[in-house]
Amino acid sequence: MAEVLKMVQTHIVVGAGIVGAATAFQLSKAGDRVIVIDGGRPDATSAAFGWINASFFLNEDHHFLRAAGIHAWRRVMEDIPVQVYWQGCICWDLTEQQMQETYAQLRAHDYPAEMLTASQVLALEPQLKNAPEQALLFPGEGAAPSQVIAGQFLAAAKDLGAKLITNVYVDSIKMRADRAVGVDTAQGAIMADSVIIAAGTGTAALANSIGRTVSLVSRPAYIMRTARQDLSLRHVLATPSGEIRQEPDGRLLLPVAVGHQRDDSETLTQTPVEAADGALVRLQTYFDGLQNIDWSEIICADRPVPEDGLPVIGPIADGVYAAVLHSGITLGPIIAELVAKDIAGQLSNEDAAMLAPYHPDRLILE
Repeated sequence: MAEVLKMVQTHIVVGAGIVGAATAFQLSKAGDRVIVIDGGRPDATSAAFGWINASFFLNEDHHFLRAAGIHAWRRVMEDIPVQVYWQGCICWDLTEQQMQETYAQLRAHDYPAEMLTASQVLALEPQLKNAPEQALLFPGEGAAPSQVIAGQFLAAAKDLGAKLITNVYVDSIKMRADRAVGVDTAQGAIMADSVIIAAGTGTAALANSIGRTVSLVSRPAYIMRTARQDLSLRHVLATPSGEIRQEPDGRLLLPVAVGHQRDDSETLTQTPVEAADGALVRLQTYFDGLQNIDWSEIICADRPVPEDGLPVIGPIADGVYAAVLHSGITLGPIIAELVAKDIAGQLSNEDAAMLAPYHPDRLILE
């Protein structure tokens, strides 16, 4: 029987954050032509905390997707020399009842989790000033270097033939006979067989350009880095005052908002300086030796959050595919795999079931 030749398609990926970059890599790996267009505006990925986890979730399907995201990270690390640090997470930002419920839920799904006593916490993190009486350990979780991770995926995609256009803003999706044929920019049209919108908060405007409404909510956030510290943290810490992790160069990284994963604030009410100074005060309550600590950087990020908090993944018009979500660091690799398979018509039944809860129809109005 003669071999069926694959028809090579040209895809435009709008957005060069983790979702767009990882999708470009998977499409290029499948043998298609890919053009990534980066408008040059601040992206959420570079300002992300970078925690890869499935211990935070909104429902059971969301947990399974996030757990699949962890496995996808381990697969992609076989192809790309990304630096992910699998140090695990110690969590005590929950009430005792919530902690017990979370532990039971995660163990029921065979997700690695352990209940720790105060002495066990101190054995794992000896530089904590006051250990919680009880905490959860998620040993399979990790963190990615948010400032460079998308660039590492883009470099791998370019090695496979993908092309990158930077500092060019996509004004709209170009349609012909109700099908996408490319994008319009101030410099002219760029043609393609399909368009993948991975533009974060810019998704709503691009969808609107073809008469679709993708409902996003405003979720701005500050992420702070301290100056380098002699302190040595071994895990991601999810504390009642916020998440904390240490980068390889010794700087501490933390979202300024308490309960960053669940934060639903629509505006930032403090200046960056006020927010950073307040976060430093909270940080000093957890560790000795930080009396002279100072912050070195604070970043403002507009997190791309769909109206119900869950990802939007799927076609919104013929030839137009959208992928917009929060927790792009956790979900980027698995979303990229699923998007590439979906576009190629190669979703397995398991893949299709994983995507089904996030179809755009639930939030998109004609």
